[in-house]
Amino acid sequence: MKKKNIKALVIQNLILLIPFILYGVFKNGYLIYERGLINFASIFKPLYLIIISIFIKCIIDLILYRKIKFDYNLLSLVLVAMIMPYNINLLVYTITLLFTYLISLFLNKKFKLNTVCFIYLITVLVNSLMYSFTYQNILESTFNYNFSYFDLLMGRNIGGIASTSIFFCLIIYIYLTNNIYYKKNIPLAINITYLFLALIFFLITKNNNYLLNSELLFGSIFISTLPLSSPYRRLSQIFYGIFIGLVAFIVAVCFNSTISIYIATMVASLFVNIPLYEIINNKKLKNLS
Repeated sequence: MKKKNIKALVIQNLILLIPFILYGVFKNGYLIYERGLINFASIFKPLYLIIISIFIKCIIDLILYRKIKFDYNLLSLVLVAMIMPYNINLLVYTITLLFTYLISLFLNKKFKLNTVCFIYLITVLVNSLMYSFTYQNILESTFNYNFSYFDLLMGRNIGGIASTSIFFCLIIYIYLTNNIYYKKNIPLAINITYLFLALIFFLITKNNNYLLNSELLFGSIFISTLPLSSPYRRLSQIFYGIFIGLVAFIVAVCFNSTISIYIATMVASLFVNIPLYEIINNKKLKNLS
């Protein structure tokens, strides 16, 4: 893909992320401030995380390349900021992001590593070792809520600091399917697989906690589809998506539903390096010939 096309796609995706960011400020900032639980400056924590990500990207670009590049790494670092838990410490985030991003630049020379998941998982691990691990903001941990389906659809879910709106996910996914460069089969395969397993689990156990997973939707649309760490062929994308959906459900049930999509995508991106999906694809093509 030409550099001009990459730049245009990155800018387009950054624009598409704006509604999520604004809603993140509203949900994880204004609503908490309205209750008097945080000061005015804390309203904009989602923006602080994004600004830190962009600042680190620009500084490293200037040091390594002597210019600021509009590449997939810029998009990745903005996405990292958006999926962070509310209680992420800004200093821990800054230091961990700096080191993990530099490591990812080195690793990506040899592996098709999903940069977002790699940085995210290490940052969350470091933060959880120093502070309590929770995706609930102060309001959600202080009060018990019984949200309507409309509230949940709009984004009143527990999840990343700017990634919980199911409504925006669905609208933007429909828009992205018209883009020839977008790997639309991956989110479809992930969510169908995950929902199928969640329905079976519900029928057996009557536990419906895994039926609605806004983080899975966001991660599958924006992060599992990142071009440098996911397969290109249609059949490969379907196998890749099914694998992520399966692993994500297992992780959700055994560990944590919010973080499950990122663990699954990280594992799947490692398998892309052994091109398992391409091997399957080639065998299918040989059998047809």
